[in-house]
Amino acid sequence: MNKPTRQRPLMYGLSTCGWCRKARTWLEERFGEGGFDLVYVDLLPTEEKMQVMQELRKYTPSPAFPMVLADDECIIGYREDEYRRVFGA
Repeated sequence: MNKPTRQRPLMYGLSTCGWCRKARTWLEERFGEGGFDLVYVDLLPTEEKMQVMQELRKYTPSPAFPMVLADDECIIGYREDEYRRVFGA
């Protein structure tokens, strides 16, 4: 997977999370379906899940979902105001 950019963000989420669904919908409206990368952490095999969680701890000691990465920014939670700031309205 390439480094996430403002043109191609990366979202980490949980498949059962309502806030993750809202974030995914926002990103789909902004970038189109397939215009961003999406990883459902809870659906990963155990070893891969542990690696991803370790990677996410670089941004925060207690990862929470959704997490949207773009350039050097990490937005934790469904925060529409921050999505607009980073990606434009």
